[in-house]
Amino acid sequence: MTTGCSASALCRKDNRHVETSPLEEFLLEYIEVAGGLWQAVEPQVYDAMLPAAGEQAIGVAASAGVFRFTLDPEAVPDYPTAQLMAFGNPLLDRIFEHAQSLGQVAQVYLTGFNLSPHALPTTVRRSLQVPPGVEVRSATPRAHHFSAALFWFQATFISDEKVQDIFSVGIDRYYGRLTRTVEDTLRSATLSDTRSYPYPDAPGLPLKRAYQLAREEVTHAVTVTAHSHLTELQQYLQHETHRITGYFTDLRSELADRRARVVARGEDVTQFDSQRQALDREEQTQLADLRHKLALRVQIKLLNVLHVIQPKLRIRVQLVPAQGSSGEIEVVFDPALQKVEATVCPECTRPTLALALRRSGQVVCPTCAAEPHGPRLTKSS
Repeated sequence: MTTGCSASALCRKDNRHVETSPLEEFLLEYIEVAGGLWQAVEPQVYDAMLPAAGEQAIGVAASAGVFRFTLDPEAVPDYPTAQLMAFGNPLLDRIFEHAQSLGQVAQVYLTGFNLSPHALPTTVRRSLQVPPGVEVRSATPRAHHFSAALFWFQATFISDEKVQDIFSVGIDRYYGRLTRTVEDTLRSATLSDTRSYPYPDAPGLPLKRAYQLAREEVTHAVTVTAHSHLTELQQYLQHETHRITGYFTDLRSELADRRARVVARGEDVTQFDSQRQALDREEQTQLADLRHKLALRVQIKLLNVLHVIQPKLRIRVQLVPAQGSSGEIEVVFDPALQKVEATVCPECTRPTLALALRRSGQVVCPTCAAEPHGPRLTKSS
């Protein structure tokens, strides 16, 4: 390693090129996270050292423990031993895979929210839809830590070329359902790796079940994308099949013309029969190879999981009618979104902000309240 730079973050930042690309930033951060050191030789040319495990993981043969890489194609003639880090380089692919393995599971706490929002009871009343004449009363809210899981999946579509897409799926573990707001909340919240407040944990769905829900959702999304890829492949297959068939049809036509001329001269035509069979075999071979090459195969694998823990307010809500029995249900106020989340009907388990009362005082959604004996169950065919 060239002298003149220590392992300090300050030295690393001073050596970093002013206008670094996202790929350059990624590579330098990867080296640091992997426990290595790097030094700028000149802009976009670096010497790097990795622990033995890191070198083995990405398959580099470092000379004297140092390997050199560059992101500038014009620097390669001046540094012939440097690896050019460009997309498509197998080394870069292995670095991506190793980087993903270093951060497969992480946990983050979200802070910086107002847990004493103004006029919360009024917000709750306005958020819930209740029948006329029913009063909504809110108990004192209690702060709890709520957990969500954010899964990143990689889908690989393999045919004549390999295409990879990343799909993210968020699961609200309290309600056990999909959530599409986790990533937006992450962008606006203050992040911490430690628990800042001693709030109790709200109950949550087991991680295994959350993964199953995420897997089902990503499978549906991948199926839609795969259908689009398959449509393009089928159109290309049809075009190429027509081209190959036309090509061999022309060859057979030429062969037939030659055979006819030989027949007219009264000569032996046995060779033309074997040539015709050879053309037929070659055509079928090329068509079979084309179909195999354009067959779509899809692989899905889990890349990373982020456990997102956020304080929210649990609120017991009482519905009080003018006559009859009152009932209670719990709702959750999300301070990040400044709104009441849809609760779950205890009868049909559907998310709802519309509530109604049965004569017994049970709080359910209006659909279930209209059916005194519960929702009708249809027999599966």
